[in-house]
Amino acid sequence: MAIITLHEVNRIYRTKEIETHALENVNFSIEKGEFVSIMGPSGCGKSTLLNIIGLLDKPSSGKVTIKDVSSENMSDSKLAQFRNANLGFVFQSFHLINSLNVLDNVEIPLIYRNMKASDRRKMAAAVLERVGLSHRMKHFPSQLSGGQCQRVAIARAIVGNPDIILADEPTGNLDSRMGHEIMEILHKLNKEDGRTIVMVTHNEAQAALTDRIIRFFDGRQVE
Repeated sequence: MAIITLHEVNRIYRTKEIETHALENVNFSIEKGEFVSIMGPSGCGKSTLLNIIGLLDKPSSGKVTIKDVSSENMSDSKLAQFRNANLGFVFQSFHLINSLNVLDNVEIPLIYRNMKASDRRKMAAAVLERVGLSHRMKHFPSQLSGGQCQRVAIARAIVGNPDIILADEPTGNLDSRMGHEIMEILHKLNKEDGRTIVMVTHNEAQAALTDRIIRFFDGRQVE
């Protein structure tokens, strides 16, 4: 069963001088529980595509359906609620808040839910234990290695128990050993939890270990 479907999606950026086609007539579906890699050269539209799947950006035309829900006519507040409930995001640069400790960073997605502070803390502590960082809960991002920061980012992505994880170059800022550890965590989340994962990557070896590769070139799906 498809959990993500893009139908004739286009994304065009316009200025007074120029019109840029970031995505052109993109059509594909991703099944529930798949681990899919998005690949292509820099500037080919991969991150734009991930932002559209993540409902952070809207297509210029076409239709995006996530879990049988079309985003076409959703208000900004409804989109935010839907993202919070169903999507987890992992970024290349971690996007942690340096003034907050690890536990507080992981709690952030739960603040927007009607939950007791004690329940938020328990859930955040549980996912930090799962990624092997329960001993670092009171540390700040500046006190962590790159790999540890990405573990915190993954914990934050899964704390709200989303069905879909969107990862944009999750190992891009890490050495090979740390990158391997992060990929192991993502594969466990996919195989053990059944989470659907869509990952943008330049790493052919990592992509080869996922269920499927979708390739892009100049905004067009080529494979």
